[in-house]
Amino acid sequence: MKAADPDHRAHSNTQTRGPFIPLLLLLLGFVGWAGTQTTQLLRERWALKEAESHQAAPLAEAHKIRLAADSLASKTQILAAKGNPNAQVVVAKLKERGVTIDPSAPTPAPP
Repeated sequence: MKAADPDHRAHSNTQTRGPFIPLLLLLLGFVGWAGTQTTQLLRERWALKEAESHQAAPLAEAHKIRLAADSLASKTQILAAKGNPNAQVVVAKLKERGVTIDPSAPTPAPP
């Protein structure tokens, strides 16, 4: 009979344990997961900001080139309207390729 008593006590001890340890493990797992996600998101945010800063100079240069090209195209259109045969050929070739020139249209600002 004495051998049955320790089994009975061990069995009764597991029934009296509260939910503290499982809930603690669940909480620790959630906090660890949230910390990992937060760290990853902060790294990605930093990488995106760095990529954006690296693109600022090329975008500014592209905008300058676009301004120069638009200016050249509008001046060519004006010359063609005045009757310059070479400018008329250039404008006609551009129209064949689907490029329309509007000398009064403003150039859009860079993004």
